[in-house]
Amino acid sequence: MTQHRQLMMPRDGAGKIDLVGGTGPLKHMIGLPTFMEFFKIDTTFQGQSPDSIDPDRTKPDVPWAWRISDDAGYSNEIVARVFIQCAEALNNKTLKRGDENKIKVALHTCKEDLRNCEKAFLRLLRESKDIEQAIKNSGGVKIEKGVVNNLPQIPNLEHDATIFLTSSKRALQSIADVLNEFYGISISNARFDKGIIQLKKLNPPPAYLLEFLDKCTAIINRILDLRNFQDHTPKKTVVQNFHITAKGLFPPTWQVVPETEKPMLPEMHELLGSLIELAEITFFHSLMDNLAGPFANAYNVEEIPLRNGKMGQLSGFDANWR
Repeated sequence: MTQHRQLMMPRDGAGKIDLVGGTGPLKHMIGLPTFMEFFKIDTTFQGQSPDSIDPDRTKPDVPWAWRISDDAGYSNEIVARVFIQCAEALNNKTLKRGDENKIKVALHTCKEDLRNCEKAFLRLLRESKDIEQAIKNSGGVKIEKGVVNNLPQIPNLEHDATIFLTSSKRALQSIADVLNEFYGISISNARFDKGIIQLKKLNPPPAYLLEFLDKCTAIINRILDLRNFQDHTPKKTVVQNFHITAKGLFPPTWQVVPETEKPMLPEMHELLGSLIELAEITFFHSLMDNLAGPFANAYNVEEIPLRNGKMGQLSGFDANWR
């Protein structure tokens, strides 16, 4: 019998990666099917091996490659809570159900979409604070001959609001994909209501997870309504920039007509925090339900209080007529 051995190529030799940039040492490394991520306190790097770049091995000298993929690292709440801690919690675990790599990919996708939400929110927050400060420095909104001239506006408000809502819905579906893997169910289009029905039919049903998801229903529905009614009727999502009412100047708002408009930035902040919590707690409930092997009962999940405050403190808005 003749045995065929894969030919060694220059690409199969050792390589050295010096990750330049960011602050401090690398603290975490997480492998995914087609790349690996490395984390410093304020930077995320993404690296690919020759076999990831050229899996068919068509070239003998394909190099390794790396890049800075995000200007946030393990000190960021989204990066740390949604991806790093959850992905690392899967290490050396035996699962009753679910593919570990697919779960990690879903967590990574969720992390990426929530970072898009955070970036959109922070862009809008900076613009809003600049406008607030300019109005306060000038003593309030000026009325000249019965006219407010050049009403302040946030550039690209609707664009960033759409990025936030689209990415929020995608993050919800990634969380649903984690559930799909762990429980063998099929949630699509972020329809958690249908997922809950499927979870209740399991034997036994995951009681603690169902209780938690029930508490999250209002937040999930709020995100889906704001996003879906951007495109569909009969309701309509309306986004307003800084605008004048009989009571004065209002900061940006959004609403699903005919509901009352709500200040956009405070609710964005609340929704983002809720999505982080939803991703984190859903994962750990699912993991604990699906541990197998002789040490399945040896694990416990304990909540650790956050060292820092929220992701960004929102200033109150108070613009007086002058």
